Amino acid sequence: MKKGIKEAIIKKIMKSLNKKEEQWLLEEKYNGIKNLAFLKDLKKLKSGTPLAYLIGNVEFLNCTIDLFYKPLIPRSETEFWVDEFIKKYKKARSCLDVLDIFSGSGCIGIAVLKNLQNTKVDFAEKNPQYIKQIQKNLKINSATSPGCCRVYESDVFENIPEKKYDTILANPPYIAKKEKKNVQKTVLENEDHKALFTKDNGLYFIKKIITEGQKYLKPNGEIWIEFDPWQIPLIKNFLKEKGIQNYKFWIDQYGRKRTLIITKDSN
Repeated sequence: MKKGIKEAIIKKIMKSLNKKEEQWLLEEKYNGIKNLAFLKDLKKLKSGTPLAYLIGNVEFLNCTIDLFYKPLIPRSETEFWVDEFIKKYKKARSCLDVLDIFSGSGCIGIAVLKNLQNTKVDFAEKNPQYIKQIQKNLKINSATSPGCCRVYESDVFENIPEKKYDTILANPPYIAKKEKKNVQKTVLENEDHKALFTKDNGLYFIKKIITEGQKYLKPNGEIWIEFDPWQIPLIKNFLKEKGIQNYKFWIDQYGRKRTLIITKDSN
């Protein structure tokens, strides 16, 4: 395809998407009424502010996730693997103890609480503002019944009591700093870089979860970790180095390996 034709097609697609976002903003936040506040938000939208931040919330597996404190906006790839996790355990166990680490908005753990009966979820998040966000989202989604959840302000596992979980679910920062040039401008300008980027080819926190998470797992417990598909060879090398053999990669809705699942040995 010639370059000029390709650029014209891309512009046409982007124009269509922009129109849809404008309509979503109008309908979702302003009930179809074009007032002064809508025009101000429209200006922000056109300047690159993400639609989700302007509307103030997103839907995530039958949950409404508020974004008042500007946590990372939940992605469809994350929603896909969390849905797969929920489907897997829907009928598998009567009671599941889950740790949602690097919780951000709390979308992962809240979706698990809402969609899996008799499940208990602990949330671990370092940012105090996001702690408020998790607590707010728990209330919005009526997921605060006594004993069903706890929220820890914790740098990775630092402040987590040494209890045993059936599963640790993690969407940590995993974008390599050298990959910033490939990240959308609107993301770079609006979303929390600490929730996106980290050192060691983006594997710094993934490695910590793999090595430190084992002692927080019950026998046959699992760790689910989201990552960037290009990191697979590096992850495999690290798993081999640590002598971890019981693992697999889960494929996302686009046919890419996106989630690492490690199962702890039974003994």
